[in-house]
Amino acid sequence: DYFKASALPVLGKFGIVASQDMLENNSGPDIAVLQRGAAPLGGGKVRFHCPLTRQLAQPLDWTDVGKIKRVRGNAVSCTLVSSSATARVAYAAKGLLQRLIPDVWIHTDVHTRKQHHCGPSPAVTVHLIAQSTTGTVMTVEAALQQRELPEDLGTRVAAKLLQEVQYGGCVDTDLQSLALCYMCLTPEDVSRLRIGRLTPFTIEALRLYKQAWGVEFKLQADEETKTIVLSCVGTGYRNMAGAST
Repeated sequence: DYFKASALPVLGKFGIVASQDMLENNSGPDIAVLQRGAAPLGGGKVRFHCPLTRQLAQPLDWTDVGKIKRVRGNAVSCTLVSSSATARVAYAAKGLLQRLIPDVWIHTDVHTRKQHHCGPSPAVTVHLIAQSTTGTVMTVEAALQQRELPEDLGTRVAAKLLQEVQYGGCVDTDLQSLALCYMCLTPEDVSRLRIGRLTPFTIEALRLYKQAWGVEFKLQADEETKTIVLSCVGTGYRNMAGAST
């Protein structure tokens, strides 16, 4: 759910989008959850499809965050979990979010092994998506922990989403390294991306990108918005692999 809501829009920013022919043949970028599963026994199934491309079509210039206009989400329970748990999660999350924005809608979904063939481990998960006026998408997710009430889960994930919005970046913190990786592979032109804060994982990823492709990022702090604008020149990487039989 997280990657479908967050990673696919980022692919679109780099020109990897579904054309009209792809939409008719269902061959555009897509992530489909075929079967739910949870730790520790798993059992979930996911189908990922992305069209082959020899080169990213365009550099990235993504610095306008915009204003948050709506929040969407989905609360899911799997295997031997009361159907009221997801409703309690959604109610608590909406209670916090609707203090700041009225357009909040969270869907609840209950999966059982008999009807949906989900994994054997019980779980309650929720993901929230904040969409802005410029197409920016902030996504967070969380799962119910041991001895945690569903209301606490809803409040926790809503607070996490508000924290991501407060950071002021164009991508959420968990997706920074993926977006910066794509920036390294763009055509030989300047790409720019605004992020809220650098995480330790992103800092290590920048070091790896320099070792792998020789790409160095320029960091410029924006004191007014308390954000960072990262820019680099793409390598113009091309996929020269041919089809095999």
